[in-house]
Amino acid sequence: MENIVSDKKKLGLLPKILIILFLLILLIYCWMHFGEPKIITVKDFIIQDEKIPLSFDGFTIVHFSDIHFGRTTNEKELNKVVDKINEIDADIVLFSGDLFDPYITLSDENISYLQDTFKKINAKMKKYAVVGDYDTDHLDVYEQILKSSNFELLNGHNQSIYYKGNVPIYISGIASISKITPDYSNAFSKDGDYLQLFLSHEPGVINDIKNKADYVFSGHTLGGQIRIPFVGGIKKMPNSSIYEIGKYNVDKATLFVNNGIGTQDISLRLFNLPTIYCYRFVK
Repeated sequence: MENIVSDKKKLGLLPKILIILFLLILLIYCWMHFGEPKIITVKDFIIQDEKIPLSFDGFTIVHFSDIHFGRTTNEKELNKVVDKINEIDADIVLFSGDLFDPYITLSDENISYLQDTFKKINAKMKKYAVVGDYDTDHLDVYEQILKSSNFELLNGHNQSIYYKGNVPIYISGIASISKITPDYSNAFSKDGDYLQLFLSHEPGVINDIKNKADYVFSGHTLGGQIRIPFVGGIKKMPNSSIYEIGKYNVDKATLFVNNGIGTQDISLRLFNLPTIYCYRFVK
């Protein structure tokens, strides 16, 4: 008789456990979709290098990437991104591409909003961008939005930046190597051994330029989107190699991989907050 009562208790406990598990999974999913992708953060990096000119002490760069507008990043979220960028009051702003998402069709109203919003991004000096792999599907629209917002598109040309002195640093960049064959022939042309910055969409570009650029700024990976502690991101991207998120020293170069703002394919993030990177030069 006691065994029968015990079995009934076990049978009654099982549905409760299943309900609790279902609610827990639902709660985690809601956080991954409605919670974490909406929290925009800023991560600071200090860059110290003997090649930094004395006049560049205190120079500030803001770097953001991978909006994938219309998925989990909509007007409210993008407005937050712009506000946080403008709070930093950077000297230059870098955008490493993927404004668009391949599964989202943008209306004329969306495009007008993006133009107006990117115009609101402030930089004391200049704003630079490169083409992401998904931006190539609507390249004319992408170029229209960025150029009308005073972003300069970098694609294989090198240019000097002067700051409070007469010794420059240089910045170059390349469009998505996933979609466009890279041409580096003029990407590092300069007179002298000056500090060289490089903007790219994919971090895998580091394998081609690790002995030519000092600092490489990229995105593309979205940090793996869902990150498992001690394992890393579960979503692997082509042309990213082992570089997923944060800072890497690769031979003579330093690579920064921004984990982006939006989401791709699966509209989820976990242990991977949307992040703007801020770099401060210290001599």
